[in-house]
Amino acid sequence: MRLHLLAGLTLLSIAAWAAHAADIEAITPAAKPGNPFHCPTPAWPKEALRKEQNGSVSFTYTVDGEGRARDLQMTLSSGFPLLDDAARNALMACHFQPDTSAAPRRLPIRFEWRLDNTPPGDQTALMSAANAGSLDAQKAMAQRARTAEERLHWTELAALQGDAESQYRFGQMLQGGVGTTADPEEARLWVRKAADQGWPAAENTLGVFYQRGLGMPADMARAADWYRRAAEHGNPSGQLNLGDLLASGRGVARDDVAANEWFKKAADQQLPAAQVRLGFRLSHGIAMPRDAAGAVAQYRLAAAKGDAMAQNNLGFAYETGDGVARSYEEALRLYLLSASQGNAFAEEGLGGLYEHGWGVTPDLATALKYYRMAAAKNNPPGLRQLGRLYEQGRGVLQDAAQARDYYEKAAKAGDQAAMRRLAQAYSRGELGLPVDGAKAAEWQQKADTRYSVAPATYPQ
Repeated sequence: MRLHLLAGLTLLSIAAWAAHAADIEAITPAAKPGNPFHCPTPAWPKEALRKEQNGSVSFTYTVDGEGRARDLQMTLSSGFPLLDDAARNALMACHFQPDTSAAPRRLPIRFEWRLDNTPPGDQTALMSAANAGSLDAQKAMAQRARTAEERLHWTELAALQGDAESQYRFGQMLQGGVGTTADPEEARLWVRKAADQGWPAAENTLGVFYQRGLGMPADMARAADWYRRAAEHGNPSGQLNLGDLLASGRGVARDDVAANEWFKKAADQQLPAAQVRLGFRLSHGIAMPRDAAGAVAQYRLAAAKGDAMAQNNLGFAYETGDGVARSYEEALRLYLLSASQGNAFAEEGLGGLYEHGWGVTPDLATALKYYRMAAAKNNPPGLRQLGRLYEQGRGVLQDAAQARDYYEKAAKAGDQAAMRRLAQAYSRGELGLPVDGAKAAEWQQKADTRYSVAPATYPQ
């Protein structure tokens, strides 16, 4: 087996053989922020190895002042959640040249999971068969390719023969610019060919293309249609994405009961994001009986896989004692894990612990630091907390105008408590605002009708 990790111009060559473990053979010396000092070899998930799953996983990320990857965004999925999760966990464990700049660069990185069990003597025969047009040989050569360009070549040949899996993988490579220049329009055409043959991962990906408007105009109704096809074929990401649209009424009529059913199907397939969605809806009793303990169970499963939102939500459960015995120490541990991945909700949670001295020595300066970190990401609770501190003059100079500005930003981002504070301020003439009954009623109505949903995410 061979595993490669590409990060900009930095190349980590990792060889894995019988024991499915490896050492890093070579690494380009770090010369600028973002280059890696050390990346531990990702462990190939046993279940993925048993099923011979392979493919590429790409992310973009920033590096913080401690040299850790933050704000991870997946730009290319392998099509296998196990490999995607293992790649994400590996990236989180890497140590990079710290980036202390005010605006850290967003960097690309790619993991390539490739099986290579071919005895050396068989390689020539395999290549001859592939060149002669053997589909199986072409697919095997794509798996065993040593470079992205090589893999692109063999995958294209197999795709031209009408193989759905190869068409999908070729489209993914074109979309991500793997071994070639990115071409979203051409990528869509190849993914569509695979989807038309009923390849579940392609059906889901085509839905993502329609939802994001990649290589085509955005069309939520078509996105929903393709997600449904993928979901009905058992694809967990399709089930998750369909659930998201049903929960929000985008592209389809809103149906919370059906959304819950699809979230559960995806969660039962161990998809962390789906476990988070299901946990959130259990904790809020959305179209199902409220079950705080059941929510904690789902969060725990996803948190164990390194999911940042699950770590945050589980931390909140420990902070509030909802569904689990209250433990500020455990809340602190989980918030720190989540915040280390750049989760703004966890940063706001840490601010709360330090402000009130829950599980830590009270430290308003540290609380402010975390609130500001969250607010910088337009996190609604973080913005509201800053508004409150400016209103009260705690840790900062009292400033009604600043307080009002933060409350308005939080309210526009969907924070119910901020909406209610603005309604009260307009009703009483506070925060430097004139008494305005119409404005007060408007904000109160928005607060009363605000529907609690899980934090928005990109489709999977």
